[in-house]
Amino acid sequence: MKSAYGLKIPEPDPELTRVGPGTPCGELMRRYWQPVCVAADLKDVPKRVRILGEDLVAFRDGQGRAGVLFFRCSHRGTSLEYGRVEERGLRCCYHGWLYDVEGNILEMPLEPANNPFLKQIQHPCYPVREFGGLLFAYMGSLDKQPEFPIYDIWQKEGGVLKARMGPRVGGPVNCNWLQAEENLMDALHTFWLHTLHSGTQFPSPVYGRNPDELKYEETEMGMRFLLKRKLPSGKWWELIWEMLMPLNIHLVYTDEPKTERVRAVTYCVPIDDTHQLGASIRWVADEDADRPTGREQLAPGGRKDSSYEYTQRHPDDKEAVESQGPIALHSLEHLVTSDRGVIMFRRILRNAIRAVEEGNDPKGIIREPSRASFVATTAGSEVRD
Repeated sequence: MKSAYGLKIPEPDPELTRVGPGTPCGELMRRYWQPVCVAADLKDVPKRVRILGEDLVAFRDGQGRAGVLFFRCSHRGTSLEYGRVEERGLRCCYHGWLYDVEGNILEMPLEPANNPFLKQIQHPCYPVREFGGLLFAYMGSLDKQPEFPIYDIWQKEGGVLKARMGPRVGGPVNCNWLQAEENLMDALHTFWLHTLHSGTQFPSPVYGRNPDELKYEETEMGMRFLLKRKLPSGKWWELIWEMLMPLNIHLVYTDEPKTERVRAVTYCVPIDDTHQLGASIRWVADEDADRPTGREQLAPGGRKDSSYEYTQRHPDDKEAVESQGPIALHSLEHLVTSDRGVIMFRRILRNAIRAVEEGNDPKGIIREPSRASFVATTAGSEVRD
């Protein structure tokens, strides 16, 4: 008989898991453009958002310009989520201070016209970029601002781009971003969790066949795995899942075995250290504009039943990663050969953090506009003889 008496519970790894301002991983995340909200949500009222541990407010002024500001008014701290959207900007409800999308104070209506504070106070704000139906913000140092990457799969002809942002497919995931994303570079969990243990959770039971070949590769923009299975027909199925820097961006294929590129770039957006949202921009062919794909074919919430007993019998990614705790404790892990992708994931992340700390560009930063205008990806599925 053995006992767990005396087991010491360690602290989480602060380097990889903390995302607030000034933290190692938080500073890395701030070197890349991050989704803030769906652009169409910016109507005639502002939108309160929280990302990387910061509370912000997004809005679109009467001229169609979008902005992201620190949520507290620079005057007395009232939340700008209760402000009024006007032609030139956002007006605080408390004393009427008017801010434009760049944080400039345009009016202090209760102050004398020549009040010098009008030009001296700069309200905290972030640069923004709209693309594909999402509003992105760059939350890092302005002198390090990179080009906005436009991925190749967004540029196919004969289709439209559709954006979403909200709970991840399968339901809200309330845990640290890292354990949710490194899960995607654990290729073998699809064989066990999503098929042999919980029943077929992907559209095809083929995912439950042990792969014949599996390798992980570091790439210029992040990392990927390449998996090969022999199909009952005798043909070979090759599958590529890809992660893009800062490794909270993924391109995964979960549909039936066929030859097809991944159509969506999906983001894990850290709200703070223990909460996250999903965001994506998906290319959809004109004829398929209303047809769900992949795991989105499942019932709302991504499963047939949401009862506790059902999830005990049929756990999904949500249960696997949330049950590791709000922040997974790496010191309690015992990594083995099947964890090669997770080990590579963390190593790439640590190297990128070191680069930022040393004043250099981390992996995946693009400075040339011509390169950023067409960023190649490789994720997808291929069936061949």
